[in-house]
Amino acid sequence: MQGKARDIQRFLLWTALYFIGAVLASRYLRSPEGVAMLWPSAGIGFAVAVRYGLRWTAVVALASLLFALLPPQPSALYVALFVTGKTAATAIAAWYVLQGRVLHLRTDDGMRLVGGGVLLSVLSAAFGIFALQQAGHLDTANIPAAFVRWALGDMLGIAVVAPTLLLATTTRNPQHRLSPFHEASSRRERMFWLALLATSFLAINSLGGRGIYVLGLISLPLVLLLWSALRFSPVWTAASTGVTVIYFSVATGMSLGGFIAPRTLVETAVLLLLLCLVAVIPVMMALAGLEQRTTSYALYQRATRDTLTGLLNRTAFEEEARRRLSASNTPATLLYIDLDNLKIINDSTSHVAGDDMIHAIGGAIGAVVGEDAVVARTGGDEFAILLPRGEAGAIVEARRLLAEIEAMRVPWGDQVLTSTASIGVVSATGEERDYDALFSHADAACFAAKELGGNRFHVSYPSSDEVQAHSAVMRSALRIREVLEREQFLLYVQPIVKMHDPGNSRVHFEVLLRWQEPSGRIHVPAEFISAAERFRMGPRIDRYVIDATLRWLERNPQAAKSVASCGINLSGTTLTDEHFADYLAARLRRSSFPAENLCLEITETSVVRDRQRAQRFIGQMRDLGCRFALDDFGTGFCSFGYLSDLDVDYIKIDGSFIRGLEGSQLSQAVVRSIGDIAHVIGKSTIAEQVETEAEHRLLQEMQVDYAQGYLFGRPQSIESFFASQVAAPSQAHVS
Repeated sequence: MQGKARDIQRFLLWTALYFIGAVLASRYLRSPEGVAMLWPSAGIGFAVAVRYGLRWTAVVALASLLFALLPPQPSALYVALFVTGKTAATAIAAWYVLQGRVLHLRTDDGMRLVGGGVLLSVLSAAFGIFALQQAGHLDTANIPAAFVRWALGDMLGIAVVAPTLLLATTTRNPQHRLSPFHEASSRRERMFWLALLATSFLAINSLGGRGIYVLGLISLPLVLLLWSALRFSPVWTAASTGVTVIYFSVATGMSLGGFIAPRTLVETAVLLLLLCLVAVIPVMMALAGLEQRTTSYALYQRATRDTLTGLLNRTAFEEEARRRLSASNTPATLLYIDLDNLKIINDSTSHVAGDDMIHAIGGAIGAVVGEDAVVARTGGDEFAILLPRGEAGAIVEARRLLAEIEAMRVPWGDQVLTSTASIGVVSATGEERDYDALFSHADAACFAAKELGGNRFHVSYPSSDEVQAHSAVMRSALRIREVLEREQFLLYVQPIVKMHDPGNSRVHFEVLLRWQEPSGRIHVPAEFISAAERFRMGPRIDRYVIDATLRWLERNPQAAKSVASCGINLSGTTLTDEHFADYLAARLRRSSFPAENLCLEITETSVVRDRQRAQRFIGQMRDLGCRFALDDFGTGFCSFGYLSDLDVDYIKIDGSFIRGLEGSQLSQAVVRSIGDIAHVIGKSTIAEQVETEAEHRLLQEMQVDYAQGYLFGRPQSIESFFASQVAAPSQAHVS
């Protein structure tokens, strides 16, 4: 009902404006021959039909009828033809402009509007002249002159009125609201400009009759209109252009300020065409400037905003946060948010569903923290907030954010998506206001909250042990990247021996990784693997190890021939790498080392995390010819049920069950159970971390197939390992 009432009010308003424009033009804007030099109603009707649709040409029909019925009373035939002609011309011109398209008031739209205005003017003049001629009010000899004057009057009316109305009604719509970039001027500049325009009108009116000054005086408003097109909004420019042209029309019609009313058809045509150009050119310039500023603003938005949530992106957030932190010592707290289960949503539904969840949560975060906070989406499911308050206030906000995110429900098909979040909180103190340090501390606190189970916040203090540990992990991650770039990792190997019938001279070993500093110090994996996993560098390291191992074996074909099985560990994140199979297939095709002698080791923990993905990954690798070992088996120990489903060749019994085996009845029972079940399903077992002869004897009695540990050999460089095999083949550990 409100919508209908609003439409009725709008309809009556436009009808009244059309009618008033026609009356004013017929009385005050006529040339000495009695023809209106400017018909603003044509622009009003055209703007209404283009802006609101063809059905709004009813405004033209009603207002034209009311105007045609004014005294002196015309004939009924003239009224019918006049009203029909005005309405039909407006409808045809509006249809030409629209043709199923939406106006965005860009430069190309301006050209379509010009074409529509010309079409309306020609059709309106043709219909009007026909009405006059049929009603007996126009001689045949005067038809050409009357047609030109009518068409030019309508065209000028459209040029003067339509742009202002279209721009004013469009920019009031929230979807077309101008950005801060769309107008570069200040209010003071606009007031100064208005004063200059009014002064130029007064000068023309007072001094224009003095012959030599008239040309210079009339150029003043034109210069001001160009100034407006460059500096002000298109609405302002269109309105001021319309006022200027109307002033020129009235002054010409009434012979004011040195203007002389045109007396011939040629003079009238030249004057009206000139006024049309004056009305159109500044508006077109303003639209071109608007389009350029809109494009610049869109590029600025793309460079500083996240396209999914509309929040700041990481770069823009960093710049604004640095500025605020360095500007004053006022309280400030950084919050780092990481969603807990977005990966589950992406894997179980789709990434589109995950994007919907991120979009909804981004809006919720912005609503909770208010406009005084700086909010950004810094990563896939990560957000950052800089709050202008201390730790106590930030903790209140963190609690509100956790509750809001947990309560959020996002419909997706027949499902409802939910999520929780982990939040790291760190306050900027008087001594610690460096953005990089604060961001690192907040990230560490967020990680701590996630490690504690998620759906909680954790406050970080720069001097705490967890921050120091996180900093160490960050430094390790940076060093790992550098080592990878410089290929400074070393290949170490450890032998795996066969427990029974060691008559085969071919070797079985596991490749281990070491990192050597320029000083010569060698780091073991425990010192850097956690950092690699934390920052998802596992797949890159795995590819490096595979490529480096194959390259060494390809360069040493005699050593490669002695290999029965080369074991290489894969990280848990490699199992989720969709491109790893393609990489390995391409690498094996280029290699002379047989794929069946390559044994890929995956941990039980990574398999338990996503068994279906692990099974698919194993299938892809086995299709290439590779063999598999299930590493660290027993750490989960609820895993016997899926052993038969995993197509692996070896089960490596975790070393925690082997150390002190002779003194633990429980460990013996576990190892014996694993061995028995493995043999039932046709898989071999490998005992890890064997260090004593007692452990060795017990494992032989339990029918464990292979053993690995310091008892048989410590890790050594791959060159040393194969050199020892050549030097003492009879003492080699064999399989």
